[in-house]
Order: sequence, then C-alpha cells, then structure tokens
Amino acid sequence: MTAVLTVVCLALQTASPAADTAEVHVKRAAAFEQKRDYDGAIPELRRALELEPDSVEAHGMLGEALLARGYSAEAIPHLERAQRLDLLGIALTEEHRTAQAIEALLAALQKKPNDPELLFYLGKASGFLSKKSFDRLISSSPDSARAHELMAESDLAQQQFANAEREYRKALDLRPDLRGVHLALGLVKLEAGNLDEAETEFRAEVKLSPGDGEAAWRLGSVLLEKGRTHEALVELERADKLRPQMIETLYDLGKASALENHPDAAEKAWLEVIRLGDTSELAASAHLQLSQLYRKQGKLAEADGHLQRYRELEKGKRPN
Repeated sequence: MTAVLTVVCLALQTASPAADTAEVHVKRAAAFEQKRDYDGAIPELRRALELEPDSVEAHGMLGEALLARGYSAEAIPHLERAQRLDLLGIALTEEHRTAQAIEALLAALQKKPNDPELLFYLGKASGFLSKKSFDRLISSSPDSARAHELMAESDLAQQQFANAEREYRKALDLRPDLRGVHLALGLVKLEAGNLDEAETEFRAEVKLSPGDGEAAWRLGSVLLEKGRTHEALVELERADKLRPQMIETLYDLGKASALENHPDAAEKAWLEVIRLGDTSELAASAHLQLSQLYRKQGKLAEADGHLQRYRELEKGKRPN
C-alpha cells in the first residue's frame, strides 16, 4: 500500500500543470465561441493578450466577442489591430462614429458585396450621417434654399404634396438656378396626372442641367405619354447618350422608335433592356413589345419565344 501511495505522489509531482500560454487560451476561447459562449471566451482572450500583446488572432477574437455582447466601444481598438473591417464597421456604427464606419464598411463590402449584415449597417450608418447633416442644416440655416428643399422632401415622404410644392417654390424663389428642384416638381405634377405642368418643370430642369440624363429621360417620357413621339425620340436619344444603359430610357426609346417607324432601333433598345436584367418588370414589358414587333414582321418563332418569356415573368410576380 505504501509503495502505491509513493508512486501516486511521484506521479503528481512530475505531472505538468496546464500550460499558461497565449495559444492555449486562444484555443479555449475558440471552443467557447463555437458554442456562442462569449462570456466564457472573453477572459480567456484577455489572458492571451496579457501573455502575447501582439497576437492579431486574439485581438480579432476578443473584438468579436466584445461586440457580440454589446461592448462596441471596447471592441473597436481590438478590431482595428486585427484589421477586421467588417466587424469594425459595425462597431463604429453602433458608436455613431458614422464617417469612419462608412469607410470601413465600404472597404469590407469590396470583399463581400452581398453580405446582409454589412449592407444593413452601411444603410444604418448612412442614415445616421444624413440625419446629423440635415439636422445641422435646419438648425444653422433654416431659411436657406437647401433647407426648404429638405423640408419639401420630408413632406413628400409623408405624401403631403401641396406642402412639398410650396417648399420647393420657396427654394426656387431663393435660388432660381438650383438644380434638381424643377425635376422634383415635375415628378409631383406627374404623380397628380398633370402632364402639361410636368413637361414645363422638366423643360426647366433640362435648361438648367443639359447634361443630366435623367432630366432628359423624364422630358422624353412625358412627351411620349402626350403622343409627341418625334420630340420624345430626340430627348430620349439624348438621354441615352448622356447616361447609357439606363433601362428606363432604353424602354421608352424603344417605344418612341417603334411609333416613329424605326423597328430596328426599337428592337435594339428592347433587347438591351433584356440583356441588362431579364427579370425586371421593364424586361417583361420589353419581351411583350418584342413579341408584337416580331409578329408584325412575320417572325412567328421569335414572337412566340418572347411572349412565352413574358408570361413566365408575369406568372412569377403573382403571389402563390
């Protein structure tokens, strides 16, 4: 019995204690993080950094764990050391450090362009920055043209169209050369179904901004709706040169070309709409227009193919 106890004691004396190294603590923390036990991981990572202050892995893991528990301010320096731009952008957003957050998130999105978390926080950070800027604009320059334009946009968001128009007019009274306001007024008029007044506003915008592709498209579109297809075609062709591959312009350009008896130009425009995005609503309409165009030309197989694709896209839009 004495011999057995002696062997046990010697074994205990010679057994190595658990190694107190950064690597060991990082491994333990990783096991905790796999179970989403961040409270267990945090002390392990703090100890790892005490032992190895320059461990990029430990800094990154600690930053992630702290952020997961809501300690975004404390997470930031660790995420910076580890260059975890995705999580850094999120932490900066949580701390309302919006300009830095946007920079980090945009850099992270270069590698993960469709990441839902990054897209969400980029929108959130941009919203914070916009609100901060707009609040300062209203408080510092409440009677400026831009303040009235901002108030008009707020009214529009609440569908208070009469108030919005009044604020836009005040902005133009102060700065008649303010680009974008006539375009906005034209959209208000278009929403109300007043094509004549919409045309007037779009023409005013085109005069102020002859290089603006959207303004040219809007004017061409309203002229097309009013049946003035030749004038519309001129503006739509100009819009397409100013802003190529804009599917709204291309679709209307196809319609105007067809009405002006330029079937080849119409075909080209509608095929480009489809090429740029075959699942959009305008692509579905382009398929329908092409089916009608080809049927008139006796190209029945092509017509049937586009009509079939149109029906598929329309069926896909219906709720189950």
